[in-house]
Amino acid sequence: MKLRTEHWGRLGMEGLVILFSVLAALAVDDWRDVRAERALEQHLLTTLRDDLMADLEELESSLADSETVEHASAFLLGQPDPDFKEEIAANGADASRFVDSSRRANKVSPEQAAIYYLVGGIDFDLSDMTYQEMMSTGSIRTVHNINLRRDITRYYWFVRSFDMTNSTAESYRIGLLNALLRNGIAPDRINPELLGNAMNDPEVRALIAQYGATAQTLREIYVSFVEQAEDLLIKVNAELSE
Repeated sequence: MKLRTEHWGRLGMEGLVILFSVLAALAVDDWRDVRAERALEQHLLTTLRDDLMADLEELESSLADSETVEHASAFLLGQPDPDFKEEIAANGADASRFVDSSRRANKVSPEQAAIYYLVGGIDFDLSDMTYQEMMSTGSIRTVHNINLRRDITRYYWFVRSFDMTNSTAESYRIGLLNALLRNGIAPDRINPELLGNAMNDPEVRALIAQYGATAQTLREIYVSFVEQAEDLLIKVNAELSE
């Protein structure tokens, strides 16, 4: 009887040791998984922060471009801002390589400079590689802060919601470029006499007006976009600092 009791006692102890070993191994695995997931979250948020900073830098340029197009359009249609007229005249030398070769660089007119700015367009290149990775791999779930996860999704949804406005502005730019070409004005050589004739073309004037109005809409969207990017950047930095 004593032997049997010792036998079962030994088996019980061995069973407890095995159970403890299994539980310890599972605990270690869970700990490793948590650490790996946390490391992935930190990596994703760090690269997302870099994307947002790149967006803000790009937006600064895009905001200036949209404002320039808006005011250049108004200037060409006879509704100039006096300060902008002085600015565009002062910066006209930047457009010297686009002026008819028979003209001297210091003779670039404000009208020529304005056309140069219009055909230059409004450019914005979104940095969303991290978000694309999050969505395609499902790793967005590693962002444990549910509110931050929602804010990230909302931000990129907002960005894509104005793609149509960007496309509209680009279609007006291309339409204007083609209308100028039909009037004999090549984008790399803006002849002042031909430009004067082109400004009497109803199609050219209509496209300039439409382009300017779309640029105004884009500028307003960009302002809101900057606010959202800055707000999300603050939240991402706060999460990284915890």
